[in-house]
Amino acid sequence: MIVCVPALTPGAQGTIDTSALRPYINRAANTWVHSFLLSGSTTRGDLLTAKDKGSIIDIWLEQLPPGRIIACCWNSDDIKESSARGVRAMAVLQALPNENAALDFLASLPGGSYIYSHPMYTPTVFNTELATLAAKAGVLPAGGKVAKIGFSDITGIRNATGPEFALLDGSSRQIGKRIEAGASGVIATPLSHIPSPFPTADLPALQPVIDASQATLDALPDRPARTAHLLQAAFGS
Repeated sequence: MIVCVPALTPGAQGTIDTSALRPYINRAANTWVHSFLLSGSTTRGDLLTAKDKGSIIDIWLEQLPPGRIIACCWNSDDIKESSARGVRAMAVLQALPNENAALDFLASLPGGSYIYSHPMYTPTVFNTELATLAAKAGVLPAGGKVAKIGFSDITGIRNATGPEFALLDGSSRQIGKRIEAGASGVIATPLSHIPSPFPTADLPALQPVIDASQATLDALPDRPARTAHLLQAAFGS
């Protein structure tokens, strides 16, 4: 079971608070978490410049090996920044009008790339049909974060992609059932603040911690409020 945690980036108005970021990375590095997703939607990486996102990768690489880092990439410049550092890119599917456009996009990605599929960003999402077409066309990515999918969708994508595809469910609710359905692991946003003590990797201990944090996030009115809560929990005022 893979657990990937979206990383937070402290700062305001386009600045990065490196004095707060480095201790946070140290806490993250000392957990068992398999990988950390940098500059993703949780921390509004789409609003950062490619140069800033490259700088964030550099700071994380001070304490973690490239294999524990995934860079969320919102454009081709972001992909160049991650590739130059030997860090896996997770390319966001955006504004793809149809399956042909999606296949062309997948074909353009560097080998070993992941994708991030969310209906908020594109009308053509990575579903069973697109996965089947991508596999037949030989443009299947190495894996990806797929959000807003049910258990049957997980199974369908798994059947279409085969066992090597790293299928990371965008939800960390009911992790056991998601793994049973065919997911390789989850994106655990409720752990983004790196709570202390950090839960152990065994699911009976991990799921209640995730659920408690998720319940707090669910009670907040919108995405900005949830991000603000996580930032406060991670870095304080």
